[in-house]
Amino acid sequence: MSGHEAIAHFQEADSFDFRSSVATLRHAVSVHRWVVVATVVFTTALVLLYVRIWPPTFQAEVTIAADSDKDVQRAAFYQGWNVFRKDSLVDESLLLSSPTVLREVIRELHLGYDDVYHPFLNYATHLWGQSWLGRNYRALKRWIFGGEGGVLSPEELERAEVLNDFRAGVSVTRVPDSSMGVVVVKGSNQRVAEIANAIVSVYLRQRGERYASEAEQAYKSLREEADRTLRELDQVDREARKFRAENGLLLLFEKDRAQISQWVVLRAAVTDLEAQIADSENALRIVERQLATESEQIGTTRVFKDNALQDRVTKLEMALAGAKQTFQPDAPEVRELEDEIRIAMSGIAGGRDVVLRNTQKVSDSYEALRAKKLTIESTLAGARASWRIKSEEAARMRALLDQIPAKMQVNREFERRQSVLEAKYTSISEKLTIAAVSMATARSAPAAMRVVERAGVPSQPVWPMTRLMLLAAVIFGLLLGALGALLLDLIFARATRLRLDGAADYRVFAVVDRDGGFLDTAYPARGAGTGNA
Repeated sequence: MSGHEAIAHFQEADSFDFRSSVATLRHAVSVHRWVVVATVVFTTALVLLYVRIWPPTFQAEVTIAADSDKDVQRAAFYQGWNVFRKDSLVDESLLLSSPTVLREVIRELHLGYDDVYHPFLNYATHLWGQSWLGRNYRALKRWIFGGEGGVLSPEELERAEVLNDFRAGVSVTRVPDSSMGVVVVKGSNQRVAEIANAIVSVYLRQRGERYASEAEQAYKSLREEADRTLRELDQVDREARKFRAENGLLLLFEKDRAQISQWVVLRAAVTDLEAQIADSENALRIVERQLATESEQIGTTRVFKDNALQDRVTKLEMALAGAKQTFQPDAPEVRELEDEIRIAMSGIAGGRDVVLRNTQKVSDSYEALRAKKLTIESTLAGARASWRIKSEEAARMRALLDQIPAKMQVNREFERRQSVLEAKYTSISEKLTIAAVSMATARSAPAAMRVVERAGVPSQPVWPMTRLMLLAAVIFGLLLGALGALLLDLIFARATRLRLDGAADYRVFAVVDRDGGFLDTAYPARGAGTGNA
């Protein structure tokens, strides 16, 4: 044995002896090589079983393009026309893989469970449900816990499974920095290209039908609202016409304006009549005063002279009253008559001699005054009658004029209702026109999303990759087998040279060299490959 060290050597805890680890692993693999072989065979068999049982996955792609959001000119030109409506590509992708579209594709292509893509867990669940063990397990569970079936028929369950797995195999990916997308469809056979093209075609058809249905519904709703608004407008027009006809407003208060003018004229006439009545009453008082001082018979020469002058004054006063009705108070004709009256009155007061032709006759001045009085009384009676009638008419018209503000308020309310309904009807009519055009062209208008490249029939499945999976199974089996052999070697610890070197738990009594001849004699079947004991 070699010499002892002064200080015993201990390997550091954080160090890793690569050579000894590799030697240990090589020794474990050589001892438990059948474990490694069995593990490789097992993983390879699992892969072969998966390839044999699980259906292959074919893939088809359809390239689609949507209208760019950066095309501002086109968007501005077609603004307001829903035949050119568009959704974002994200929304289009969600709608494209919706159950409504997929159900229609399943119905049109008569797709079954074997035609669509199946995720691993879904297909494993399906296999479990179809197996003898799964069927009996469900039957036992129903027998123990009571009936759970009967809600859906087997056909409905199959359709639900087809739709669920089919939806998992449809996806839309957007091409970066573009308005294009790729519809990726997976299936269990080469019909996947037909399925992919059918999905896009059905979606575009349903998209057009949806927009057409929306346009028809919008047109129907707008048509009903337009008809209702038109009926309301006609009703308001009839009420307004009736109100204006009853109140004489057919020309929008032209009659009221005429009545106001007529009332002004009547008021002026009443004022003139009041002035005429006052003037006639004043003249009547003068005549009555003159009659009171006048005698019916002329008795003396003085009387004759006074009567003559008085008669002249009376005639001049009558002329003056007529002139005042014709001319202004400061007119020359009025002033001339007033001067003559003043001269005549001064003659009566002065007692100048007057030459008389006939000194013996009935007093003419008295008769003239009587006639004057009768004339004035007749004129006054007529003026009073006219004043009474015109005053009553003016009062009646005043009552009508007092109603004008209320009628104007009611008429403004009618006009406001008419304006609101007309504006509403105009707006609805514009939208109705757009809806009518949309309804007529929704099915034929170009869609905002179009197919750039349709799917082609795939030549081979994208999954499983049999060769790559077998290679991966062998490598994984080798690694797993080596790990298992190492664990077995560690669990069932064998005394080896590697463990004995430097091991404190083992007491070495002797080291026996290998004798090949003895081993061949003792173990002829094993040969010379036996290790040290």
